[in-house]
Amino acid sequence: MKQHLFTGRGKNALKKLFSQKALAIINAELELLNFKITHPESFSSATPLVFESPLSVIPKFQYLGIMGMTEILSALMLLGGIADSTGKKSSIIAFSDVFKQAFGFSFNGIYDRQRELYKRKPYNITKTLDAMKAVLLKEYKKRQAAQKNKDEKR
Repeated sequence: MKQHLFTGRGKNALKKLFSQKALAIINAELELLNFKITHPESFSSATPLVFESPLSVIPKFQYLGIMGMTEILSALMLLGGIADSTGKKSSIIAFSDVFKQAFGFSFNGIYDRQRELYKRKPYNITKTLDAMKAVLLKEYKKRQAAQKNKDEKR
């Protein structure tokens, strides 16, 4: 079987064009790195944006450990209504990155955590969400009782 060299047309044209563009990008990046090395004073004002959360998740907390956060993340994703900066449905990686930044922890593989979540028995799948619901109902009843006492005193 005889192989033909690239002629500028045919089945290899897109591959060659892609390769040329990739090399152009790499060359531009190399020029920028070289400029940063030779003229570091030009880049001293550029400080990297680092967000350090004042919150953290207690890893083995009864209802809000890593699996609890996975449960919340998965429920938020399935509810929809949260979009990325382009207005499209956010990916699980984007959600997990936000959770990591906001709460100062790592899922250590969000896909693995989600798989563990969905392997749970049906009656055990929403431990954290059930606990959150119970806490909200308790607070609701407490506030209603306080309002009722306040109204009776009037």
